[in-house]
Amino acid sequence: MQRTFGMSVGALLVTLAGSVTAAQQWTLKIPEPPADAARVTKDVPFASSGASPLLMDVYRPSAAQGRLPAVIFYTLYWPSEGPSARASADWFKNWSRLAAANGIVAILPDLRAEPGTGNAERPARAAGDDFQRLLAHLTAHAADYGVDVDRIALFAESGATWAALPAVQDPAQTAIKAAVMYYGSANVETFRGDLPLLWVRAGRDSPRTNAEIARLSSLALTQNAPVTVINHPTGRHGFEGRDEDAMTRDVMEQTLSFIKRATSPQFRAALPKTPAS
Repeated sequence: MQRTFGMSVGALLVTLAGSVTAAQQWTLKIPEPPADAARVTKDVPFASSGASPLLMDVYRPSAAQGRLPAVIFYTLYWPSEGPSARASADWFKNWSRLAAANGIVAILPDLRAEPGTGNAERPARAAGDDFQRLLAHLTAHAADYGVDVDRIALFAESGATWAALPAVQDPAQTAIKAAVMYYGSANVETFRGDLPLLWVRAGRDSPRTNAEIARLSSLALTQNAPVTVINHPTGRHGFEGRDEDAMTRDVMEQTLSFIKRATSPQFRAALPKTPAS
């Protein structure tokens, strides 16, 4: 089945997938952090699905103490079609390592997609309440993972934004304090006034994708929502693994900085006290 991930990060994940052993390859176009900069705890159950647990990997800064900001890498997978990105691909493992090396606890969970979605006719949709159960687990066990529950952000890219963006823009979704969307969009009509959103656009992406980002970011600004748009004018879809240049590195560094800055108490205190309108 052809997934709607553009050139896609889905295709890149297949191309760049590697072993979870020491043979893991660094796939991102930014300098690799030292191997000892992050430590990972793998296969942590956060919920159950029948007789099988739903698992996540937790990446933490090696030298950090106390509770830190966290980012959830929102990735969907179709269980009938093979293992998740957490289990099979280096792409988000490397993003998680990079986040941890920059002082952010990274959560890489298995989130199931609804069967029959993720194609040209039906964009990717989450199945069930895996995401809500993940948030409930993180909230209950934040101290175990060194996570500040008031500083949890979400990162999604490409086709996963179809499910992630509506989820975080739900006014009831107060556990997520900031969000990052890379080269993707979704059907959203109302944006939260209390959710800082970083939208990253790849200039050489498909005209359709960029037109949707332009339309939705304009809508968010019209509603006075706290949205920031970064344009990588020479970037392709999946630029962080394809375009090795200073602009790619700068966008990725700005992304990590945004997660820490936008979840800080000082930043949140400056946000509007009423919903976007």
